[in-house]
Amino acid sequence: MAQVEDFQAKDVMTKKFITAKPDDKVSDAIGLMRKHDVAEIPVVENGEVVGIVAEDMFVKKRHLPFSTKLAHVMTKPPNVEQDDTIIDVCELLLSSGYRGIPVKSNDDIVGFISRSDIIEIIPEIDDLRKSAVGEYMTPSPTTIREHDTIMKAKNMMENLDEKVVPVTDEHGRLSGMIGIKDIIKESSRPVSRHEKGEKSGEKDSPYSDMEIRSMMVTPPITTTPGNTIHDAAQKMTDHNISTVVAVEDESIKGILTQIDLIETIASFRESDQVYVQITGLEEDPDVYDQMYQMVQKYLQKINRVLKPLVLNIHVVTHHTSGHEKKYSIRLRLNTDHGMFYAKKFDWNIMRALDDGMNSLQKKIFQDKEKKLDRYRKHPKYRESQ
Repeated sequence: MAQVEDFQAKDVMTKKFITAKPDDKVSDAIGLMRKHDVAEIPVVENGEVVGIVAEDMFVKKRHLPFSTKLAHVMTKPPNVEQDDTIIDVCELLLSSGYRGIPVKSNDDIVGFISRSDIIEIIPEIDDLRKSAVGEYMTPSPTTIREHDTIMKAKNMMENLDEKVVPVTDEHGRLSGMIGIKDIIKESSRPVSRHEKGEKSGEKDSPYSDMEIRSMMVTPPITTTPGNTIHDAAQKMTDHNISTVVAVEDESIKGILTQIDLIETIASFRESDQVYVQITGLEEDPDVYDQMYQMVQKYLQKINRVLKPLVLNIHVVTHHTSGHEKKYSIRLRLNTDHGMFYAKKFDWNIMRALDDGMNSLQKKIFQDKEKKLDRYRKHPKYRESQ
């Protein structure tokens, strides 16, 4: 066993990794992803990583021709040094949004490090040995039904900023999982003339109205809220998955994802600053500043009760027919006393954020009161009075 800060990028990175060239086509990249079961591929030219392509990129760009060269769709990733700590790596993965980044040594690319590489070493981290799934999972996750369509699953993933969604049967019981990889695999299958003709009036793939049950992955890999983080991470590695579902008494209690575990490692940073990440925002950059100012005021109050570590804010903008916008905001706060969640809707984004942060603060203060109440009822406390 080792401590979190003992791990460096060079201890975790993959030295031999799959690459593509700028002149390769989208179809080539998808083929490599399917063949090697990877979520992202570095694009290399003259020994230098000049870009990266990821699986969800091809799902979001629905009308992207498979003949498009990667040079036109790739994005430039950040990189880390081989001596950077795993905490540094996790922070960069969170701030950049990438699922994998190159590792450098003296300006030379010496490896590639992905979320999966980090998850693989979690069972070796002593700091997380006693941590339970229930402390870090997202409770009451959004699910989708077996008879819903692939298009609905795609839209749900985009709105929730999730890559995998649990699938339930007509009784609400977990029956499978549907992810971006499964959708890419189906959408990249050659389309016959007959299928094209049937769907010629639609903008999306001819498979968009297929039922989820036709491509969902079964059986789903599960854990329980009481199981350890080590156990959940081992299952992710053994089954090459990014999400496990926490089930108890045949009821879905929550989901634990790779990003939850990455945030957990990032929270080990010794700092007075809280790591705040805002995703999905379509507004003017000035809105970010306003949001950060409001968030900081609440975090200062919360810090009197417990130590906030990582705050994730995901914004979904709903466009109405009348050109008005409605916002939904999901908040997840990682603290030294576990996770806290809130979700709010409003026509005004700042009001939605204010309500969400206020809800988080109330939950934290209520949790403190419950713990104090239990402590006061303890025999040892009463004896001391």
